[in-house]
Amino acid sequence: MEGAPTNFWGKLKKDAEGQVTAWHPLLDHCADVAAVAETLLALPLWRARLARLAGRDDLDQVTRARLAVLAALHDIGKLNLGFQAKAGVQRSATAGHVTEALAALWQNVLCDRLAVIGRWGPGSTGLLVSAICHHGRPYHPEACSAAYQHSWWTRSDGLDPAVGAGDLLAATKRWFPLAFDGHAPDLPDSPAFEHAFAGLVMLADWLGSDTEFFSFTREGDPDRISHARDMAGRITREMALDTASARQPDPLSRDAFTRVAPTGYHPRTIQTAVRDLPIVAHGAVTLIEAETGSGKTEAALAYFVRLFAEGTVDGLYFALPTRTAATQMFERVRAAIKQAFADPPPVVLAVPGYLRVDEAEGTRAPNDTSEGRCLAPFEVLWDDHDRFRFRGWAAENPKRFMVGAIVIGTIDQVLLSSLLVKHAHLRATALLRHLLVIDEVHASDAYMTQILEDVLARQVTAGGQALLLSATLGGETRDRLLEPGGDQTRPTLVDTLATPYPLVSQQPGCQKRLAVAPPREARSRAVRMAPEPWLEDPTCVASCAVAAAARGAKVLIIKNTVKDCLDTQEAVELSAGARHEILFACGGVPAPHHSRFARVDRVLLDHTLEQQLGKNRAAGGCIVVATQTVQQSLDLDADLLITDLCPADVLLQRI
Repeated sequence: MEGAPTNFWGKLKKDAEGQVTAWHPLLDHCADVAAVAETLLALPLWRARLARLAGRDDLDQVTRARLAVLAALHDIGKLNLGFQAKAGVQRSATAGHVTEALAALWQNVLCDRLAVIGRWGPGSTGLLVSAICHHGRPYHPEACSAAYQHSWWTRSDGLDPAVGAGDLLAATKRWFPLAFDGHAPDLPDSPAFEHAFAGLVMLADWLGSDTEFFSFTREGDPDRISHARDMAGRITREMALDTASARQPDPLSRDAFTRVAPTGYHPRTIQTAVRDLPIVAHGAVTLIEAETGSGKTEAALAYFVRLFAEGTVDGLYFALPTRTAATQMFERVRAAIKQAFADPPPVVLAVPGYLRVDEAEGTRAPNDTSEGRCLAPFEVLWDDHDRFRFRGWAAENPKRFMVGAIVIGTIDQVLLSSLLVKHAHLRATALLRHLLVIDEVHASDAYMTQILEDVLARQVTAGGQALLLSATLGGETRDRLLEPGGDQTRPTLVDTLATPYPLVSQQPGCQKRLAVAPPREARSRAVRMAPEPWLEDPTCVASCAVAAAARGAKVLIIKNTVKDCLDTQEAVELSAGARHEILFACGGVPAPHHSRFARVDRVLLDHTLEQQLGKNRAAGGCIVVATQTVQQSLDLDADLLITDLCPADVLLQRI
């Protein structure tokens, strides 16, 4: 609508002076969000995951319609006149709409208008609160009671919140008549389902606020719901939330491993064992334990292709311990997915600030100066706007990473789904439909492992899938992660030593664990280790490294702290003198490799590191001084490793 609002508004456009130039009616915005929620609930895996959390086999049509009604009520707080006052230039007496709505519910304001919702079962109140808390943080209505002001909910200046609530509820009866006329069990009444529904409404509100699809209503437009439903179907397809188009039979009739493996690559024993695993449709944790270089990554990607083709997952989140590992893995996965699919889903790099999707790299608009802010309307520019405008949506904000189809990121993004942080519900709900792959799972400390158990328990309870990769996992951690949330007895040393290696384990639902011990391949590598008394002396470390590099060796020095890394780098540069060619350099400047660089420098450092210590490295000596940023999930090759003391499993990983 052009000009200033003449009724309750949900979205505004203002000019530079703060004057309203256009407005979107609140009823129509609620229709947009409800249509997106309805579309998401109709997608088979989204529906199946939420149904499992509700303890049901499925969510029937009436239940889905009632949930869509609750999603439509997410912005009922915008009826308060303090919020509506934001349409004016003066903002001194304005209000929000989340805590204000909860306060009104606690004070029994509008309850007569919403009485029908209460007849849908005791779970309806909690689900309504979940919908209202759609801005990423949950609140308890009682805690919000102080936000209540009677004047905000009393008729004034031609606006009556009670009438507005009645109009909104009447509209939902037109949009979703089955919710009011049909018969169904009570709405689910479980905390797990409430959390998942909260995440779904957060996503629906984010999508329903995109003005390229959900443009502002114009004077004379018909009832919004038909247009909203059309746009909801389009936006879920464009953003690969609906992946049906990619789930087509392979035109070349290749098996899953051939689709992701390099040309002419034959599966190794560990890969064959994973290829032959049964698919457990109702939730499973699978664990691959095998040495570095045995092909766990290709095994994981082939497993994903199998699950995706069967409709058991809609996407993939490949979690790695460091940003450097994630950026390198992104290129491997991108190449494999492009080879595997005729119509590949978007491949997203989930590392804050990188803005990578498929082969495209986005840039932030000049008026967007923060890595964390990118709400609708969008502030990221893509070279090929038409193609990547929506394929790149999930990459534009860390809170949205999990919404992507094929996502490569760091483990911390996964763990945030089980912490009390903003939009944790959105992360958790979106993650449920993915195959969650966690590389180097042994790298998690006790705190991270405890959180990871919670993530895995939620994933399996919802019928989801997880695949864990490790070269050096301890026996106790193995049991905890395979049966997250269970009461495991601590394995004895004898039992642990008797466990075969390599090993593929799978823990489906209530069935007995399947364990496959592939035969060892005839591959070996000789490593000579020597403890030295001078490892804490940067000058001695530098002298040893420079001598080896002068003989043509690739030398990797790993220090446990950034300070020691910097001190050692200075000593190496001093010891090398005029022999600059043996120093690891980025853009002609000698540099260490650690986590405290700006984003643009991290990208250059990672790329240069792969060139100088990767598979296609050039001949000649080179010294790299680094912290733990290089020790995991990277395809690097050095001749001499000089490392600080570290736990035995980490030492094996560094080797």
